Amino acid sequence: MENRKLTFWEASSLIMGAGVGAGILAVPYFASRTGFSVFLIVVILAYLMNCLLHLMLAEVMFRTGRELQLVELMRRYVFRGKIGSWLLWPVFGLLVVAFVANLAAYVSGEGEIVAKLTGLPPRAAELVVYAISAGVVFFGLKIVGVFEKLGAIAMFLFILALAAGAFTVPFHLQMAPRGTGREAMALYSMVMYGFYAFFSVPQAVKGLSHDKKKVVSSIVTGLAMNGALMAIIALVAMGVSREVTRLAIIGVADALGSWADIVGSLFTLVAMMTSYWSVSLALADILGERTGMHPRLGWVLATLPSLLLLYAGIWRFMEWLRLAGGATAIIIVLITIPMYVNARRFGDVPAPQWSLGRWGSPAMLGLVVLASLMMAVGSFVSL
Repeated sequence: MENRKLTFWEASSLIMGAGVGAGILAVPYFASRTGFSVFLIVVILAYLMNCLLHLMLAEVMFRTGRELQLVELMRRYVFRGKIGSWLLWPVFGLLVVAFVANLAAYVSGEGEIVAKLTGLPPRAAELVVYAISAGVVFFGLKIVGVFEKLGAIAMFLFILALAAGAFTVPFHLQMAPRGTGREAMALYSMVMYGFYAFFSVPQAVKGLSHDKKKVVSSIVTGLAMNGALMAIIALVAMGVSREVTRLAIIGVADALGSWADIVGSLFTLVAMMTSYWSVSLALADILGERTGMHPRLGWVLATLPSLLLLYAGIWRFMEWLRLAGGATAIIIVLITIPMYVNARRFGDVPAPQWSLGRWGSPAMLGLVVLASLMMAVGSFVSL
């Protein structure tokens, strides 16, 4: 039987890994359009909103008393009755689209990096990174947790090396606010999406079912680790780059030298790989729970379509990323609040070990709706 127990740091790393890839790749460019002071404000606000959002789902699971995935929680609390059961399937399909968009973005980005570092043809590089990324997920939750923790350690080592290198060159950081409201909205959307680990909360709850008191702290810690990485890479990129590029490491390498290009590429590769592990594990679990298919078939259907779509040459990295951001934001707005409210009304566990308490008031729920709507709007802003 699969060992599903996670340690605190494995669960925290799982949460961090679900969002950090997208944030690391996209945030520095958008932050350069608004100034570092605006970026810091956005990061803090986005962190607080994401803590609230992710802890809502944790409370829903605590009140349910069962380790259900997101779609089945929707069925339990939102899509009730005969009509609801039919409406759930289109929502399930939209979720699958969002997942596949995420995974395609990561395979595409990883493939570009491996092709650059090794000289492999792009298609061959994508096949290599798919085999490594999907291969870890094949072995289940515990192995993913272990690799997520190793990935988190590697990312912090890589980013600290780049930060140390920043001391060897002139450092010029634009602190003052600048840019337009559209640029600030685009930044906010990408930062929110960079924190987004909503679908990995059920995995963290399941992995820490033997010690539920650690679930809340692991979610808060994982999101904080994510925010720290985003802040450091944005600081380095904005401080040393002559021009902050859409893939931030390009500008950093131009300033620090070829060694930084290698370190930054490895950092970005690991960041996207950890995201792939988190997202594909969640999708495999959702597919299995919704359809009753064998876990190995769920693994195939969770991982293989993203590779096939890239081989079809439909879209590349940034296009997949923006589609995923918009789709997931819409899902949050439509589903999360009623699911949380109904779980508090008629969950099977009326007095769980932990709850948001006053932080789950109608006013706070309204803030979550506003934050999600702003994320959805910002994801479609073109810069």
